[in-house]
Amino acid sequence: MDNKNNQKKAEETKIISFPNLGERLIVKGLDELGNRNFRDAALLFSQAREFEPENDEVCMGLVVSLVELEYYEESKELCQEMLNKGIGDYFQLINIYLMVLLQLSEHQEMVTTIEMLFEENQIPFDKEEHFEKMLQFSKRALEDKKEEADRQKQQLAEELKEDELFEGKTDNEMFLVISKLTNINIRPFIPQIEQFLQQEQGHPFFKTMLLNILTDQEYNGEVTLKKFSKTKSVIPKELAGLKETEFYKKVTSLTEAEISQKNPSLFEMVHSLIERHSFLLYPFEPEPESLPVWAAAYHALAEEYMAGENISGKIADIYLADEEAVEDILSYIKEIEEISYPII
Repeated sequence: MDNKNNQKKAEETKIISFPNLGERLIVKGLDELGNRNFRDAALLFSQAREFEPENDEVCMGLVVSLVELEYYEESKELCQEMLNKGIGDYFQLINIYLMVLLQLSEHQEMVTTIEMLFEENQIPFDKEEHFEKMLQFSKRALEDKKEEADRQKQQLAEELKEDELFEGKTDNEMFLVISKLTNINIRPFIPQIEQFLQQEQGHPFFKTMLLNILTDQEYNGEVTLKKFSKTKSVIPKELAGLKETEFYKKVTSLTEAEISQKNPSLFEMVHSLIERHSFLLYPFEPEPESLPVWAAAYHALAEEYMAGENISGKIADIYLADEEAVEDILSYIKEIEEISYPII
């Protein structure tokens, strides 16, 4: 009896769509569009798309409404979807798409699109001159943008040359200088960078940042750096990314296998510690055979942070690691923990 009542109630509460609602929304949307009530038209066409998502009138009406409302990002996405699916009049849609790209100053995409149209003979003869002018305009805009970017980079490089890059800088100033180096050719500053990398007192955080820039810019000269009383010579171009190192991948994998399912919050803390310390240690890595010991030490440190007691002996057994070795690494990573990240 209860099942019948429940079924009856469910049937009574079903939403009944009005007949031809999609068509009514389209007609109303076209009326609002004709009356230049673009906000109402956009709302109506959006609702109509739920019924007829690939209807030409619906999609074209919506994209025109969005353009008129100056919702250019949304217009661009809808144009791309329509072009991919072949919805609407192709040439009319291309014109709208190019206008939207112009409003967004996306000149490279304009150049790519127009050149493709010429290559595929998609442009009517009487429109070729108009599209050629748009093409040349976009190319000039790209050239002007590149020249301005080059000018700014040159100006920035000149400013940095006039200053001691790293001497006597606060953490905020160091971060600002290194951020500037990210955007210009770093090679003229290699001597100063190498000098900083080899200073024992230089913060390991900033040394990793500089090394990452050298790697990103594919610097293939050898540089020597010191961290935590260790010295290493590397060729930045040949370095693996931080998260691609054996240390990061193996220690993360070992701890994840033991912790992630049983205690996700504990693993989140362990993973955070590994990420932070990997950044500070990079590009130095422990010996591969010691990685289970490191995994146990990170597990033990996280347990100590959360529970307030040292249970490294029990944890060493989980990873089949020597307890004394785990204690040694635990002490070492506590020292690393004391080297806080710069407050920027």
